[in-house]
Amino acid sequence: MGVTGLREVFDRAARDLGSALDSEQRPAADALAAVGASLLDASPVEGARRRVRRTPARGAYLHGPVGRGKTWLVDVLADQLAVHLPDGTVLRLHAYEAARRLHRAVAARAGTGTGLDGALTDLLGDARALVLDELHAHDPGDAMLLSRLVRSLPERGVVLLATSNYAPAGLLPDPRHHHLVLPLVAALEATCHVVAVDGPVDHRAAGHGGARPRWCTGAWLTPGTAAQLAAEGLARPVPARRRQLLVGGRPLWALAADPLDDDDGDAEPAVHLHFAELCERPTSVGDLLELTDRYRTVVLSGVPAPAAAGQDPWRRFADLVDVCWDRDVRLVVLAAEEPRCVLDLPITDRDRMLSRVSLLPAIAAS
Repeated sequence: MGVTGLREVFDRAARDLGSALDSEQRPAADALAAVGASLLDASPVEGARRRVRRTPARGAYLHGPVGRGKTWLVDVLADQLAVHLPDGTVLRLHAYEAARRLHRAVAARAGTGTGLDGALTDLLGDARALVLDELHAHDPGDAMLLSRLVRSLPERGVVLLATSNYAPAGLLPDPRHHHLVLPLVAALEATCHVVAVDGPVDHRAAGHGGARPRWCTGAWLTPGTAAQLAAEGLARPVPARRRQLLVGGRPLWALAADPLDDDDGDAEPAVHLHFAELCERPTSVGDLLELTDRYRTVVLSGVPAPAAAGQDPWRRFADLVDVCWDRDVRLVVLAAEEPRCVLDLPITDRDRMLSRVSLLPAIAAS
């Protein structure tokens, strides 16, 4: 399939949604179609699995505000590549998950002398295209790992398809750490078509954002009474249900946690946590990924007004929102204020948070 055929795929996908590509999405679709055609032109003969070293096509890095269709555009191309390329050659990961897998692979190779290079091989496998969604480098350690990952792709013949709310130079904006991400910025600008997708239309708000079905069964409850919880099919935890979990090798106290070996096949495990326990302690994104590996419903109580907590707790709260959204985990928030309060939080990415929590039913006590 050539550039013209791939480009038509984007228009057809938009029509299937009852929409059309806007003026800011069209240049991104043009760039993605060119990347896809280069990948398909260089594809090996059917059945050939041996890795051939090749000069990879330029990738694509789409950046812009929330809801502009960046992930949707990349997914349209990735779906086409998955149809035409051998299994395993298109690897899709959220940036959080990529960093976690690299951390684990490095730890598993401790003492072997293979280190990060071996971990990168473990992560990429037979991939020829890496779809890296939401490249938001806020944690310096994760930023350095992702930088090494992106810089290793050309020599491995892997093309990057990435999305972000930030232009490359805006990654890891904290001035204390921004220098750590400069090699990543240079690699992105050298190996990718960098395209801004920043039109005025929030497609997610218009219903074209690919909202997660379980996420939309969650709720933002103000102030989070027992009656509000009961209306969501949840009971307020009693002291007898308090449990200590082991997450990331450290204890984490849950107000309640359903047993993972519950015999009720229709029930999905849920965990009830308090903001002070989850967000005011040094919880990592890896810890949140581990929690959402185990539990398909997360209930977070005690979420205070914006002024009542500092930047680090709110950053962890934002990470929880991102992880639950990406993994389509049901999130029920019991908060002192209504959802628009997230615009007053002392963190970056407030607009992304509001875009996501606005899809949770907001219920205030009467």
